[in-house]
Amino acid sequence: MQSGIIRGLIQSLPALAIGAAGGVLFLLIRMPLAWMLGSMVFVAAAALLGASRRIPLKVEPRLRALMITILGVMLGSAFKPEMIDRAREWIGLIILMLVYIPVVTGLCYALFRRVVRFDPVTAYFAATPGGLQEMTLVGEHYGGDGRSIILTHAIRIFVVVMTIPVYFRFVEGLNVPSMTPGVHLADMLPMDALLLAACALAGWFGAKLLKVPAAQLVGPMVVSGVVHLLGWSTAQPPPELVAAAQLAMGTALGCRFVGTPAKAIGRIAKHAVTAALIMIGVAVGLTIAFADKVGVPREALILVLSPGGLAEMSLVALALGVEVAIVSSMHVFRIAVVVILAPVAFRLSGLKRKA
Repeated sequence: MQSGIIRGLIQSLPALAIGAAGGVLFLLIRMPLAWMLGSMVFVAAAALLGASRRIPLKVEPRLRALMITILGVMLGSAFKPEMIDRAREWIGLIILMLVYIPVVTGLCYALFRRVVRFDPVTAYFAATPGGLQEMTLVGEHYGGDGRSIILTHAIRIFVVVMTIPVYFRFVEGLNVPSMTPGVHLADMLPMDALLLAACALAGWFGAKLLKVPAAQLVGPMVVSGVVHLLGWSTAQPPPELVAAAQLAMGTALGCRFVGTPAKAIGRIAKHAVTAALIMIGVAVGLTIAFADKVGVPREALILVLSPGGLAEMSLVALALGVEVAIVSSMHVFRIAVVVILAPVAFRLSGLKRKA
């Protein structure tokens, strides 16, 4: 097993090197979330240009999982004791999310069925704004085309993650830093480091035992959230480790395009982009209509509703310094609702593989 991990780490080096080159370039030109967006763009471009035929483009899953625990601890550190007094705000956000999910699923299902001509199963699970892996696995279980589902969701996350931070930086004029601020690794107190490491490990293994989706992110976030909510610590993971986690995550997202034929990309990509823009448009519309009523900043509500990945949208909130705990918690809620209820709704709908 140990040799397998070492071999996996060695095979990950080419993709991580390409991702690091993208991260450095994006850092130099002061792009938001430089390490995540830069690595994602460079590795995706390398994959689509066929680099995987000459070198391995992959990220060892256990390395990615370890890096994501760091993000989980970071997100949990945004929970503050004073948040307990704001619990009523979450009710309005939950109601909006329960409106948002069926609306965008219905609109995107119509797009995938009538325009792209996906079969009903593939169209349904490609349209639901849930976790990429979860929707692909469930869709394949019911007879859908797994490649089309995963490609659609990968493009959706790619578009949302590329669009939202750039919009905030260059349109709204908000400062989305290239790296997250914080106490550097060399300056961190040993006891703080041990406590955060304990949050990561206890949360990860506890969530795995309970079979929680996205255990490596959600578990550490919950444990870290409790620790910080109760005021036991104010420490955060150092920016160097957060940058490494962003690099691993962005590289892994770019690697999802490995082995995808250019013909499939061309046929599906424009419609997947359209679906992503529909989801963003509905999020913006609901934000304009209800941000004042639910009592959260507009930029926070856009991040709550925009269907990027849980980790990616939480990182944008972290970079903006905008309601990180609310954003990350609501994305956990979105994914949980979709993962639990989407298969139930599918069975009740009577949809089948062949129309």
